[in-house]
Amino acid sequence: MKMLSELVSLLSAYVDDTIPVAESEIRQFAEDQNIALREDHLQFLMRFGCAPDERPNIFTWYEGDFDFDLLKSVYLDDDPDMALPPGTTFFGSNFVGDSLCIDITSGKIHAYDQGERFGPVHETIDGFLLRCLVSVYDEKAFSGKTVMRDLEPAEINAFRLNNARQKIMAATCYQLAYQATGTPLILAEYYFIEQQLIALYPPSNSLVTLNGGVLDKLKA
Repeated sequence: MKMLSELVSLLSAYVDDTIPVAESEIRQFAEDQNIALREDHLQFLMRFGCAPDERPNIFTWYEGDFDFDLLKSVYLDDDPDMALPPGTTFFGSNFVGDSLCIDITSGKIHAYDQGERFGPVHETIDGFLLRCLVSVYDEKAFSGKTVMRDLEPAEINAFRLNNARQKIMAATCYQLAYQATGTPLILAEYYFIEQQLIALYPPSNSLVTLNGGVLDKLKA
């Protein structure tokens, strides 16, 4: 988990199109609206607050908005369609109207609709950020990239088995689905093996290996 946070911090240095939000402003709004706000969510809003009606590049993969202004509008408008499930705080939404919330206790990010919570989409905010950052800044942040395509299911299973201990559990990304039960489909898994970041994408039967760059700055 510490390594994931450090990696996200290094990758975040490439984000240059966001406008920070003052901690006092966020805390005051949360207090006024009686919003339970996790510390990692607070730090996220402070770092990635952005100008109204603009979307920073970091969220290109999601084509969504996760800024403080959107969070404020959800609570101030009090739209029944955007009602939050118990024990959660609003996190963001994408361009087709899928909404996400964060569990106050676990820190997992879930899909939700009209007060009902569904399966997890991300294990943590740092996992969410890694998915976003790698998809946008991979060419800038890493010095090498190799892609393996058309992997057989047996090859994927063997890779998972052989590298289970190197998996970054907190970074697993799941398919956004409106299902309350069942095992969610994994979209992406991340592994840190021999100073390389490896992204496994089971739905596309592909594996991407990233090396160098920011990875050389990670503390041993």
